[in-house]
Amino acid sequence: MKGLQALFKIRETYIGIVITIAFQVIFFSIWMTAYDGVNDRTGNLKIGLISEDTEMGQQVVNEIKGKLPFTIENYTSLNKAEQALNQRDVHMIIHIPSDFTSQLQAGKEAEIIYSINQANASIAKNMMDGVAKQVTEEINHKIYPIQQGKTIEAFSQKFSQLPMEQITAQQINDSVATTIMSVKDHTIGSTIIKTNNVEEFAANFVPLMVIISSFVGAMVMIMQHQQAAQIVQDKVSKWQLFLARQLINIGVAFALPLLTIGLMHLFNISSQVNFLTVYLFQALMFWAFLSLAQAFIIIFGNLGMIFNICALSIQLVSSGALVPQAMLSDFYNKLAALLPATYGADGYFTIIFGGSTDNLMSNCSSLGVIIAVTVGISAMVVALRKTKVKSESEHISPATVQ
Repeated sequence: MKGLQALFKIRETYIGIVITIAFQVIFFSIWMTAYDGVNDRTGNLKIGLISEDTEMGQQVVNEIKGKLPFTIENYTSLNKAEQALNQRDVHMIIHIPSDFTSQLQAGKEAEIIYSINQANASIAKNMMDGVAKQVTEEINHKIYPIQQGKTIEAFSQKFSQLPMEQITAQQINDSVATTIMSVKDHTIGSTIIKTNNVEEFAANFVPLMVIISSFVGAMVMIMQHQQAAQIVQDKVSKWQLFLARQLINIGVAFALPLLTIGLMHLFNISSQVNFLTVYLFQALMFWAFLSLAQAFIIIFGNLGMIFNICALSIQLVSSGALVPQAMLSDFYNKLAALLPATYGADGYFTIIFGGSTDNLMSNCSSLGVIIAVTVGISAMVVALRKTKVKSESEHISPATVQ
């Protein structure tokens, strides 16, 4: 009982209990509100549509626009559509080739080409794969009766020119028409091209895993450094202490990528960019995590841990690593733009799966802005905080006391 009484006399005991409760409340509240109504926002996902065929291909385009519950982006150039796909501006391209009508008229199987970018959240990839199959089936049901009618019409015109009795000709014509209409076949095939594809199943979880491990590590490290800073704050000035903490953050941020890259190689996770790019990106991302976690701790002290727990949960749901950001509410979309995990996840999709390096450079710039802002806020708080003045008794050494 004495041990229990002793522990409950210490403030940190209560803080630990509060943090445990906060984890439950915060994670449930954020995750449930963030993913509420996700299925209702599938229409925010974008599909690029390009038809090089101006005849039956245009009928297919109109059919797709009327059926698909997604945002449709029309393109006149295949190169521009592929560029948008590579930059993750659209989740899939539906391409109708120029020979679509001629293939159908020749009695051959026409083809619709679907391109799906694999450098996306698994939910989006699986959804687009299902859409490709569904579209092909529906277009087959729509186009095949039209083709049957045209075939019967062409046969009737040629058959009417033959020198036969009208009654006999009509009977033969009806019989052939019935036979043609009874034939059920798929006149349209599909080709699904998976761009930026990686065979390793575990690679799909790397962006999420890196975000969790990096930010949780940053939270714990900053909290420990805060406790260390409280111990030595009477021995050094507040600016010396602040500068020392920034130097430690930078040192750890630029040392950790070596471990991250080593672990990726150990578990056979290949990278689509060179070593230096991965190294610098991981360093910037972890530095941004450290700076964000540090800002909350410097502003609110130990209670800043609660804000860091909130930041962890929000970043996990809004980063786009689990669910595409387009399927989240406007509130979480706007909040995601302010947090480093959004750019970390997007960058790691490029690193692991490939894609436009312009995205990676843009992500690095955004992480740099977050670092500058959060470190700047921390510096302002330190500047406004008064330096603790030692009391006269603290200046008297034990040796002077008689």
